[in-house]
Amino acid sequence: MKNFDPKYNDIPKTEIHCHLEGAIRTQTIIDIAREYNLKLPAYEAAELDKHVKVYNQLRDLQAVLDAFAIFQNSITSPAVFERIAWELFEDCAKQNIKLFEVRFSPDWAFHGHNVDWDACLDGLLRAKERAEKEFDMAIGIIAITSRGMGAESCVKTVDWAIRHKKYIQAVDLADGELLYPAQDFVRPILKAKDAGLKVTIHTGEDTPASYVIETINNFQPDRLGHGIHSIEDMKAVGLIKEKGITLEVNPWSNYLTNSVPTIEAHPLRKLFDLGVRVTINSDDPEVLETNVNNEYRIAHEILGMSMEDIALCNRFAFESSFIEESAKQRIWDKYF
Repeated sequence: MKNFDPKYNDIPKTEIHCHLEGAIRTQTIIDIAREYNLKLPAYEAAELDKHVKVYNQLRDLQAVLDAFAIFQNSITSPAVFERIAWELFEDCAKQNIKLFEVRFSPDWAFHGHNVDWDACLDGLLRAKERAEKEFDMAIGIIAITSRGMGAESCVKTVDWAIRHKKYIQAVDLADGELLYPAQDFVRPILKAKDAGLKVTIHTGEDTPASYVIETINNFQPDRLGHGIHSIEDMKAVGLIKEKGITLEVNPWSNYLTNSVPTIEAHPLRKLFDLGVRVTINSDDPEVLETNVNNEYRIAHEILGMSMEDIALCNRFAFESSFIEESAKQRIWDKYF
């Protein structure tokens, strides 16, 4: 479903919800496997795609999360991590994405091969600096703490992000919300907030609106990842608007994870019409075989949003972006 139609490709874009671990090119996975003697189910890109890409709607979010095992096993060294980051920035540039935030979960991504977190961050920063110069982009970094890794991992990740807050703008709490109680993570996330980091939380993706309300009350987030099931309760919608929270929405991802029954049923347009600050993102572009152009196509051609509506979503992303103010303002003034 990747899309390079000039109608969408030529538009300068923002993206503020993209997981680095879900953005590894298939050929890169094969190259890494050959270099590090990793076992794969196939060593030709077309065959491996059948194992690492989700083309059709799966039963639930967890089924999609399970498909990440091969991606996780590919992160073998800081040099590999730098390559993956550079290639993602390159893919962003091909879509004319000018304001971009990348997020990753260090404990989840690096524990399989016991890779050094600081060395990987250094590699990411080198790729970022190169991409910002070569493609004239502004890039921000978000550290994820994965619910499935537990509360201790959350503490470790937050402390690491605080230590590197010169380079990391925010923390995110991600992973299956149904399986892990929010209370386990409140204290470290609020510690990050107190230290000056911004906060975004995955909620309301495959969970009801009550989870969104609980998340806002517990974590006082700046943004919410997904948040689409807030549409089920006007109290949740009202709270999001009252707090000025921006939603990082990923339509095709929500369809593939069965968070919405059909793509036509996606509430992006309804939330927008209700005055919620929604943004349009790809989530895991390689795993889900999508890109921001495809998400724009869905918003415009399937959900009925005008191109002016989509431009306003870009403004919401710019205004709520965690990237340093002068860097994002320069890009906005030049391209938008």
